Amino acid sequence: MPKKVLPDPVDYAWFLTQLMNRGFRPVSVTEFRKDFKRLKLKAPRPRPGREDGFLFFADGLTVRVWTTWLESESKVRDVDAGWVLICEGDKPLYFSRPIHRTKNFLVNLLRQAWLARWRVTHRPLCLKCHKFMDIVMGRGMKSRYWRCDRRKEHKDGKPYSLDWDYGMPSKAKRYVSTLRGNRAKRRSKLKKEGKPVFTAIKKRKPWQREN
Repeated sequence: MPKKVLPDPVDYAWFLTQLMNRGFRPVSVTEFRKDFKRLKLKAPRPRPGREDGFLFFADGLTVRVWTTWLESESKVRDVDAGWVLICEGDKPLYFSRPIHRTKNFLVNLLRQAWLARWRVTHRPLCLKCHKFMDIVMGRGMKSRYWRCDRRKEHKDGKPYSLDWDYGMPSKAKRYVSTLRGNRAKRRSKLKKEGKPVFTAIKKRKPWQREN
């Protein structure tokens, strides 16, 4: 794991401006408390303070960004990672990989937020029934793709699918390809060394939701 590099208030102010300029808005204290109570959420471990979160809505989907930043203390949590999610209502459909607080943490978090924003604003329409396609899990760990399973509304009675990166701009595709290439190299190295792969994902304790 690269060395931890925690952002300061100046770094975070820059990040906040960039995120707001892209149409994200903060999760209010009232919203956070209502969701916590309504969904009966329970954190996997004690988490002091309330971290800043942001929302972006488009085409029936929501992007959620969790920053690890504690506004009341003007700093990030000592132990945590940033996350970007895509949800439909209360249901998470996509999780970014954890974004660790290393060099360029806020830049990487902003890029992941932008990518998720692009995906929801360009949610594809099914070419067979012209309705929004859904995000579904692929065969690989954390893989996703677009699918429409309204077979009764399709003349051929078959589902219709599109690649997760369908329509993505070339610059964004290059960025995503670089990330995937780096992960593939790490997985290959671990396999050659006889070490388990995806251990962090398998060990991670999720939030508990009772409602």
